[in-house]
Order: sequence, then structure tokens, then C-alpha cells
Amino acid sequence: MKNPGNGILAQFGVDPDDCPDQRGVRSWAFEPYLELSSALASAELTAVLNDLRDHWMRGFQRKPSPVEQGKFVGCLRAILLNLMRVRTVDAGLTVGISSSKGPLQQEVRYRPGFMSVQYHRRALGLLQDCGLVWKVKAGHRQKDYSETARYALTEAACGLLPLQSITASDFTIGARDEVIRLKDTKGRLTPYTDTLETLSMRANLRRLNDLLDGTDIATTRATQPLTDFDDKYSGERTALYRVFNNGSFEQGGRFYGGWWQHVKKYLRPFITMDGQSTVEADFKGLHPAMLFANAGLDIPPDPYALVPGITASEQLRDHAKTTFLALLNAGSSGTKEPRNFDCDAHGMTAEEFQKAVVAAFPMLPGVFGTGIGLYLQREDSDMAEQIMLHFAAKGVPVLPVHDSFIIAAQHKEEIVQVMQAAFHDTYGQDPTITLTEAT
Repeated sequence: MKNPGNGILAQFGVDPDDCPDQRGVRSWAFEPYLELSSALASAELTAVLNDLRDHWMRGFQRKPSPVEQGKFVGCLRAILLNLMRVRTVDAGLTVGISSSKGPLQQEVRYRPGFMSVQYHRRALGLLQDCGLVWKVKAGHRQKDYSETARYALTEAACGLLPLQSITASDFTIGARDEVIRLKDTKGRLTPYTDTLETLSMRANLRRLNDLLDGTDIATTRATQPLTDFDDKYSGERTALYRVFNNGSFEQGGRFYGGWWQHVKKYLRPFITMDGQSTVEADFKGLHPAMLFANAGLDIPPDPYALVPGITASEQLRDHAKTTFLALLNAGSSGTKEPRNFDCDAHGMTAEEFQKAVVAAFPMLPGVFGTGIGLYLQREDSDMAEQIMLHFAAKGVPVLPVHDSFIIAAQHKEEIVQVMQAAFHDTYGQDPTITLTEAT
């Protein structure tokens, strides 16, 4: 049976029933600040948006005001741009889009001014009614929380929208209105009241982002979005923001948003900045080093090397690192790390390895299972801010990757000195810094 709202498709000679089944193999996050750089494609999209707007307004006895129309069209455009972008990457990709009133109201601070809860929900509903968008997978609903549903363009929409002349590189992400993000205990964005601290952090981020916005950040090797990036990658973006956790500005605070944070580790040495090769400077075992220093103990050259057997296996060292950090962040319920653990290759079970990690640090009693890791993130993110601002004062951009920093190779000696000084100022010891250069 045809949807009665599908008449708009017929105006363009598109069969609304031409919507074969799809399966979303992966979902990208919804980006409300997405823009389309192609002037021709933008003009074609605007024509579709105007028809959708006119179709929507026929349902009103009293015509919505120009401001209301602008908000509605803005929401339509943001949704369609997100779905168009993933379609240019892979036909099986979906976009996670929330339509639940509660979460949307919580996120108003973090969305563009036009994206009110009312118009966002109406726009998403109209696009579904008109046969342009379909819900691939519904979000699981609980009493006070619902997962984000996954959406995709129908094949009918693909014949209507200007997809043939654009690629993923034609999409850009505009400056966010809010770069200081606070999440509640369930990981949902939540409102907060500004303080002198949040105002200062926001001003510093604006300064860092202005510098990054004027920097050409690229790679000397071609990359594929679905193979060369992790599962959290959802498009190329450079603007940074800070995320705090559990409703507290004392937990978290790390910098997110840069596409380079999601590229696989083997490709990071090929990142360039304004055509210059780069190096990556990394704190060796940052969180255990901080804990050793806070306990008045000498920091080992590689704290993770205290776990038996890992010096002979880079894979086992990675497991030790992720397990250690997960145990710091976990509460009393513990952690599932290490995941994808090869018991045969390592001669032990994942549970035995987790116990070995805990047993390797008797000098740090009471740190596991307490959630202390998020408090350490606040400390290391403040150090990261200090390091990046040092170089920003000289007009030199720095790309943060949580506890490491990518910078033009000509500054490799200085970045090591600045990182050591930032750590020493707080903890009174000199940490080990490793450098990775392009091969």
C-alpha cells in the first residue's frame, strides 16, 4: 500500500515504491552542523526542501511565519544532509537520529538555534511520510531512556536528491555553538549553568579551533572511511570540543572532534599539516605514571611493562593498557576487558590476564574499580589544554589524541620539552615521552 504522503515524489517522476530493503551495517552519529560545499548540489537540494516545505504548509489553516518555516526547513536540511553523506560513503550506512522528546530537550544547548525539538521531530516525521526516509532499526525503549533509531534514505529519495554529483569530501562541518559538553550518568548530553571555569574553557577552545580551522590537515596516503577508521568515525571534522562525564566537571574533560583521533594507528604517521610531515609525541603510560607520582613513587620507564610477558608482545601490551585503564574507569561491577583476547596465543584466559594486570600493581592499592580514571582524565585534559595553548600562542597547531599530540616535525624537540614541563609542574617528576615519525 502506498503512503498517502508520497505524492511529492511523483512530482519528480520517482516511484515511491522503488524502495528495496537495506541493512545498516554501521551507523554514524547525527551531525547537526553538517554543511554541503557544492553550490550546484546545494541549489538542487534547496528546490527539494522548498517543495517539502510547501507540502508541509498545506496542512495548516494558518500559514507558519517565515521564522517558523526557516526552522522547519533547517531541520529538514540537516537530516537530509546527514543521510546524503553516509549514502556517498556506503549504501549500507545508516545515521542514528533521536526523535524522543526527553533526550532532544536535554540536547537543545548542543544543537543549532533552528533545531528545536518541535521542528526536528516534525521534519523527521514528514520525511518518513513522504517516502524519502525510512527507519532501518528502531531504538530499544526503556522507562526513562531510549536508544537512538537508525535511519537511511529510500531508493526513491536517492533518485530525487543530488547524490550523483557529490562525494563525502563535499560535506563540511560548521562551527558548533557549544564546545563544552556535559554528559549524565547514562552518557546523555545534559544542560548545565555556566561558570567562570566553563567560560574560560570555551574561550580557550575557540582559540584552538580558530587555529585548526586555518590549517590544512591531510594524509599522504588515501584513506577509506570504512576500513581505515574506527567505529566511532562519522566524517571529517576538525573542530574540537571537551566532554565531561557523570554530570560533573571534575570527571573527563578530554578533547574530541578531530577526525585524526579515529584514524587507525598505522595511518597517523602519514598525517600532514599544511603540507608538512608530522610527529606524534606520546606520554608513556600516562595514567599509571600519574598514579605513581601521586603516591610518591618513582615512575617506571614503561609502567605497563610491570605486567609479566608483555614486553615480548605488542598485542599483549595493548591488552594490558586497555585493561588497566578500563579497571580505573570501572565501578564495582568491573570491566569486560580484555576483549578479543586470544587465549591460545597468550597461554591464558582473559580472566587470568585481567588478574595478572591487577596483581602487577600492588604498590597502587585501591585504584581499581573506583572510577578514578575519569578524575585522571580531567587532570590530563587540563595538561593537554596547557600544551596546546603554549603552541597556539606561537601560531602552531597541535592535534590532540587524548594523551598524545601530533605536531609538525620541525617542532618535535619543543613538544617533548613542553609535555615534560607540563607534567613536572603538576607531579614533580619527568615522564617518558615517545616520538613516532613518518616512515
